[in-house]
Order: sequence, then structure tokens, then C-alpha cells
Amino acid sequence: MKIRSVTLFVSGDKQDIREHATSLGIMLSANIESMLLSDSVWSIRIALPPVGNQESLAKKASQLADLDAVNYFSIGCVEDTHPTLEEAIDVTRNGVFISINMRSMKSFERIENILRRICEEEPSNGSRISVNIGSTILTPYFPSACNIYGEDGLALSLLYPSLLRKKLLSQFQDILAEVYASTEKVGLKLSESLGIKYYGIDASLSPWMEESVAEIIEFASGVRIPLPGTFSTIREVNDLIENAIQASRVIATGYNEVMLPAAEDNVLKERIASDEIRLRDLVHLTAACVAGVDMVVIPDDTPSSILRGIFRDLFEIASLKNRTLSVRVIFAPAEPGEKIKLGFFGDTPVIQL
Repeated sequence: MKIRSVTLFVSGDKQDIREHATSLGIMLSANIESMLLSDSVWSIRIALPPVGNQESLAKKASQLADLDAVNYFSIGCVEDTHPTLEEAIDVTRNGVFISINMRSMKSFERIENILRRICEEEPSNGSRISVNIGSTILTPYFPSACNIYGEDGLALSLLYPSLLRKKLLSQFQDILAEVYASTEKVGLKLSESLGIKYYGIDASLSPWMEESVAEIIEFASGVRIPLPGTFSTIREVNDLIENAIQASRVIATGYNEVMLPAAEDNVLKERIASDEIRLRDLVHLTAACVAGVDMVVIPDDTPSSILRGIFRDLFEIASLKNRTLSVRVIFAPAEPGEKIKLGFFGDTPVIQL
């Protein structure tokens, strides 16, 4: 098991936010090293408070440009009505993360235009922006991480599919509870050492390439995604995650569900390449898992009507679930079935609609 990220939520009330963020990042790295966790912590990240209506997105991003103290940073979330929302294009181009709170379909055309333009120069730039549908939550997961509480704090995300590989669902809860409890001890010690708040762990089951969540779901269901049985198995795993959170009595924050980001899971890539999983399947699975439409590569000539339909469906799913969804759709100059080079995500298949 690895700690996927330790995300620092930095307050925006400091006169020199760059100096403050650097100081926290250096202190966190030193504490991770002193606790002999350097091999266990995958990344250190920083997330800022929401972008104010009078703030420039580009200027806020420039405050932390080339920050050596952390691996990644986000300028937080921005409302879909922000007057300079289009600056998100330059923000992502410069390696900075950001998320947009989409409050209604009224902003669809503006957001669609931004997402397409972000991917024009380099499709992988689209991995640094997400669209949030629903109420704002605090999660350590990028790009949606945002310091909504305004105080310095930290939260953790995990990478643990290997612990569940070829395990029966009846074995999950004890494994999960132990993982969550041991991770919380780390989070509490780190936050205490830094003198900042501990916001908890996002217990979501998320993949990274060979650490495949799709493999876990397929073994537990006995069928290949997205055949019948997939949906109910994902729901069951979500219930087990929730039960393990309660049993371990840890502080949980964020999504705390199964995640299926297409470009980050080798089994999902295989199923998309073989045309077993289509975009419509991932939209439907979002009713069971938080990240059903995440890191999905689609042709750049996909009609607006299709994308509009996706977002309309996701708004309805978010309402039915009463949960926040996050979306990452990446446009590429390729046809369904082809593969593109997607930065450090490697060869990624373009999905059929």
C-alpha cells in the first residue's frame, strides 16, 4: 500500500503565499523522511483556496510557478461564472491544476470551449483540469483539490488495489479498515508535526496502471466490465468502503468511492482498446462510482451535442446520488480505437462513443 498523495491545503491569507507554501512543503518533506516514509509517499501536493471573483487565475498560478518544494499544485476551484475563466487555458498549459464548479448547464458552451482549447496544443494538458458537478467538497485528489475551509491543513489519498487483488468481497472490510487506520496514524502525526489541521483521508479505491481497480471489480463480479453484474459489484465495494470507514473510526473526506479513471488503469485501457467499454458505459457507471467519466480520451471532432448529453446525464446522476461528481474529458486528434501518447499516462486508447 502506498500513500498516493499528501495534499497540503494552504491558506490564502498570508502576505507571501509562495514563501508560506514553500515552508510547509519543506517541513512536510523533512517529516516524511524522518518517519522513514519516503518510499511510501508517492507525491506531495499543495491546493489553494477557491479563486475569488476579483482574482486573476493566471496571476494566482504565477504565485506558485516552479515551486520545488512539492510535486504538484492547484490554484483551487473557480466558479463557472468567473469573468476570466478562459485563463484556465494558460494555467493548465503551465503545469498547474485547477477545477471548475459547474453549477448549471447554462455554462456548458463556455466550459466546452475551454476544455477543447486546453487540449489543442497538447491533449495531456486536459489532465490538469476537472469539472465538478455538485456541492464543493474537500478532497486530496487533483485536479479537484481545493482549500474550501481556508485554514492550513492536510489530507491523504491512498493507492491500495494490490492489497485486494484476488480477494473475495467478504475479505475486503477487515483489510480496508486496517489500511485506513494505519494511514490515519500517519496523517495525524504529520499534521501535528506541522502544526496544521488534519482533514482526513479520501478512502477512494483508485488505480494506477498495473494497480488496477477494474481488475478488482472483475474478479469480484466474475464478469468483464461493463457486463451485467459490474454495477452491483461496484455498489457493494462502495458499501464496504463506507463500512470500513465507520469500523476504523477514521476521519474521511472527499469522495470515498470506487474510481475508474480510464487512462490510469491498465485493464480499463485494454477494455477500451478492444471496444468492450464505450463512453456510454462509463456515463452509466457513474451512477455507481464517482469517477466514471474521468481521464477519458475522445476524438476532437466529437459533436457538441454528444458532450452536452454527457453533462446533462451527469447532472441528473449527481442529483440522484446526492454526491459530487468530477469529470475529465480529453480531446485528441485521433479516431476511436487509435492510441495516443498521453504524457506520463503512456499510450491511451481513444474511446468509442
